[in-house]
Order: sequence, then C-alpha cells, then structure tokens
Amino acid sequence: MALFLSRSTHKVDKKGRVSVPAAFRSALGDTLGEGIALTKPITRQKAIEGTPMPQVMARIAQLDTLKTDSPQRAAIAMMTLGTMRQISIDGDGRMILPEELMEYAGIKTEAVFVGLGHTFQIWEGTALDAYMIEAEALAQEAADMLPSLDSLGLSGQGG
Repeated sequence: MALFLSRSTHKVDKKGRVSVPAAFRSALGDTLGEGIALTKPITRQKAIEGTPMPQVMARIAQLDTLKTDSPQRAAIAMMTLGTMRQISIDGDGRMILPEELMEYAGIKTEAVFVGLGHTFQIWEGTALDAYMIEAEALAQEAADMLPSLDSLGLSGQGG
C-alpha cells in the first residue's frame, strides 16, 4: 500500500498542471497507471485530498459493511465517492487539478503536497500555514487517543 510522507511545493501552470512529487509517484508504484482520486476532504479542510485507487477500493469495502439502505452509508458514499475525480498522471509526472477543486482550496500558482500516510492533501501555502497552527493544537489534545505500540504488537519496531 502506498505511503505518502513529508511535504513538497510545486508550481501550477495556467492549465492547472502540477508535478506530482517524485516520492509520491514512487510510493504509488505499480498503481501509478491507475491514477489517483481527488476530492474535498470529508473533514472540511480547504485542501484537495488525493487517494490512490487501491485505497478508494478499500473505502468501498468499508462502505460495503454498512446496510445498503442506511442513510449514513449513503451520506458517506456521497461525500467521498460521489465527489471524487479520477485523475491520471502523465509520462512527465504531472496531473491536471480540476478547476473546481483548485477554487475550493484557493490554489492558483503553487500547490503544497502533504503526505498523510495512505493519502495526501494538496494545499495553498498560506492556508496550510494557518491550518498547521490549528492542527498542532488538535494533535496535542488528541495524542492520547492513539493506542500504545504495545497494544498494536509494535513495541519492538521503534517509535
């Protein structure tokens, strides 16, 4: 499964083309040809969320565990799958950001890619700086929500 880490800033041209960070393309591995799904984050950050297609399939499997006539399932599917755009990555490692998502995120000439593990986000730099202040406070408050490495059977693996 792809692993996206770190952050990287890239120019966006007038057609909305942006280079996908080399490390992100490498993380996609054999699934690079499937492209990625782009959407607004369900958590409402003013960013674009990027999800590899295998991770989209995993989300569908999660949704399939809910009753098909559940209004909650319908809402989650609508807000995630129903708003996704499958985008290809060209031979030069670029993709075209959809205009409506660029407007939502406030992206004009530069895009900051931020790795979030199995997904990533694309931000306008000033908006990301502002969110990082909020995220730091939220992360400090929520740090005790994480299970211990021992409880996950990972205590001997560092961290």
